[in-house]
Amino acid sequence: MNSELQAGTPPACRRCGSALSAEYHFCPNCAQEWRPQSPALGPTPEPVFDADTRIRQRSGEVYVVFSQYLFAMFMAFILWLLAARSFDDVESAVYPYLILNEILAGLVTLWVAYRYRYIIRPFFNIAGLMTPAFLVGLLLLPVMIGFNWVYNEALGVLMGDLLGLFSASANEIRTQSILHVVPTVLLMCLLPAITEEIACRAFMFTSLRKALTLEHAALWSSVLFATLHLSIYQFPVWFVFGLLMCWLTHRTKSVIPAIIIHCLYNYFMIFLIPAHHVVR
Repeated sequence: MNSELQAGTPPACRRCGSALSAEYHFCPNCAQEWRPQSPALGPTPEPVFDADTRIRQRSGEVYVVFSQYLFAMFMAFILWLLAARSFDDVESAVYPYLILNEILAGLVTLWVAYRYRYIIRPFFNIAGLMTPAFLVGLLLLPVMIGFNWVYNEALGVLMGDLLGLFSASANEIRTQSILHVVPTVLLMCLLPAITEEIACRAFMFTSLRKALTLEHAALWSSVLFATLHLSIYQFPVWFVFGLLMCWLTHRTKSVIPAIIIHCLYNYFMIFLIPAHHVVR
């Protein structure tokens, strides 16, 4: 039996990507069942479906979780509208809205982390900080910031005066962030990094790999990640950043390096980049 398993065992679990052993009929990390096909029967041809159909059949929980995050953002917007009348102007109400939005998204992440803990837990089993991929990710962080800078410069030329509306809000966000450094670092740098990496990389990216190839799962999860930021203007930036985080998570087998780099990226965007580069 062991020789049969050894001959037919895939190199990695189809659910979490962990290495499999011929001793088990399931993945030791996430308990995903695996049994080799009988050589006499041969491989069963897989029905031809489009990507969306395969996702709904094998990874439908991705759409469910994505909808829950959208609902949390919608609730944050409704609560913000109810409280916005107490602020002097719209710009001064943007900072509290972002804080509220991140808190509600964090609450959704707590539920997701508990509900799908068998998928997420393996990505916290190792730190992944001593890997070459993490070093490459740190080296690519300035490149990503530079890409954001160039992209927004080009966007400013195309948008013209319209960019002033975003700059006013961004200036208010930076002013409030400097006045409240600790809450900003915790709630707008660290919390979004933890929330988005658990949701979009440890969960969505991993779940999509059950239905798609590695490359397509990275593309699809990055689209969902960029969509969650609800910004047409910044969609390309967040999409590219999502691809980078997918690559980093895949190579390190951990979500911790992605959380660290994501937190640093948020910090630079809020505190060190000029206001017209913080178009959300």
